Formats: sequence, C-alpha cells, structure tokens
Amino acid sequence: MCAAVLADAGVEALGSLFPRWRIWADAVTGWHACRRGGFIQDYHQGAPAFSVHAATAGELAAQLHWQEAAEVHAPFGCSRR
Repeated sequence: MCAAVLADAGVEALGSLFPRWRIWADAVTGWHACRRGGFIQDYHQGAPAFSVHAATAGELAAQLHWQEAAEVHAPFGCSRR
C-alpha cells in the first residue's frame, strides 16, 4: 500500500511538472507518459516521441525534460523537411 501511495504522489508531481503529458505508473512495467491534446504521432526517423517509458520516476522525468528541450530547438523533429 505504501508503494501505491508513493507512486500516486510521483504521478501527481510529474503531472504538474509536465502538463502536456499524461503520466502513469504500473507496478509491473514501470513509468509511462504520452502526449496530451492534438499531438499527431509521426513515424519518420527523428520525429518527436509520442510516448516514453522508464523504470523509475527519475528516469521518466529525465526523458521528458530531454523531449521538451529538443522540441524548443526542433519542434517538428530532427528531419530534413
């Protein structure tokens, strides 16, 4: 029960840090986030990620920071468009 409370707190904290992502934790598969809103998933190499997954909340936060920082510099991904 304690682990579930901590996971819920982590989901809430990450959700407030990354409001453009829907975040959840699963005891079996780890931490997950997918984009909210009208984000269209693109399937070319270098496209921004639609979802990210990690073993821990800290690893997920690092991936989300990287995704958001990369979008500032390349909002449509790293492509030759």
